[in-house]
Amino acid sequence: MSESTGSLPNPSEYEWSFEQRGGVGVWFMQGWRGFADEDLDAASTHYRERGSRADIEATLAVFGDDTNLPRETQEYMAEAWSENGEYTDVDKVGFVSEGTTAMAVKSKMDIPDADIESFGDLDAAVEWAQG
Repeated sequence: MSESTGSLPNPSEYEWSFEQRGGVGVWFMQGWRGFADEDLDAASTHYRERGSRADIEATLAVFGDDTNLPRETQEYMAEAWSENGEYTDVDKVGFVSEGTTAMAVKSKMDIPDADIESFGDLDAAVEWAQG
């Protein structure tokens, strides 16, 4: 599913994708090995603006097996994604990966008033987010 709204970055132009499952916004960062800054900024902007709409109550970021998050990317995510999570005012923010990436990202998040969790399975994460 693509977004065609004017100010939102279009996921099809970047190395990440977005879909909505009920009230859950899911950002797939599957092929990410440390995106170029413009891809990361676009994903962050999309998350912030799309996640703040009334039809999104929880968000999930899904990382692929090959995801590599260098220290500077983790620091960026800790700051920008924590701010974005607070801005969206969602109840739940989850991170999904088969390895340790989701746990590493979760450990850096500081989002008041939101439950933050990491998962090894997307279906379990969606079930939690919808619950």
